[in-house]
Amino acid sequence: MPSLEEFCTIQATMAPRMIGRVPAGTRIDFPFEGTATSPHWEGERPVRGVDYVTVRGDGNMDLDIRATIGEGKETVAYTATGVSIAHEDRTASPQELILFQTGNEELAWLNSVVGVGFGHGAEGQLSLTVYVIRP
Repeated sequence: MPSLEEFCTIQATMAPRMIGRVPAGTRIDFPFEGTATSPHWEGERPVRGVDYVTVRGDGNMDLDIRATIGEGKETVAYTATGVSIAHEDRTASPQELILFQTGNEELAWLNSVVGVGFGHGAEGQLSLTVYVIRP
């Protein structure tokens, strides 16, 4: 039975850019920056990326994320897709499916795993815990 192993926790600040009405809903880009901590390294690593969000007719958000964790040879790139459930109190609960790419030898195992992320967003702040799926 597969299990989840915590990979990292991301804390980031988002700065929304309204794109406007598009055929699938309303498009808002959310550039974000912050830090990631992990049991797989010491200290914090920078996180940067953009979440290309489409707000659907039901108020929930389709997510399309491109981001990096770390710098230089320690960089881990990731792409994610998912949905963020919007709540009446203007908070959201993102749920993401994540793929990784890295040339870092110590983290090369990420190139062959799938991750999932669960988080909370409110008032321009994002907290996300990323897990990897282990067989």
